Amino acid sequence: MALRDHEQHQLDEIERCLAQESPRLARRFEKFRPMPVMTFAAAALGVLSVFLTGLVTLVVGFGMDSAPPIAVGAVLTTAIPLAIIWFYRCHWR
Repeated sequence: MALRDHEQHQLDEIERCLAQESPRLARRFEKFRPMPVMTFAAAALGVLSVFLTGLVTLVVGFGMDSAPPIAVGAVLTTAIPLAIIWFYRCHWR
């Protein structure tokens, strides 16, 4: 949504004042870019699919009474989704 000229002028003035008062904070705002919706949706779908694959592997491992599939399922349900979430959290700050 486009701003009116008066509103844009006010916003520019606020940005200039912020840059003068707190240059460090102003630089942080310049680098901030919100995550695109498609990127967020793809990341959420990836986390969900890895989590569900891990759950299926866990169930199969418990059904077979075998430790390796249980370990792989545990990693897929916890470590991989957490790593993906952590990456996007750090990357999009």
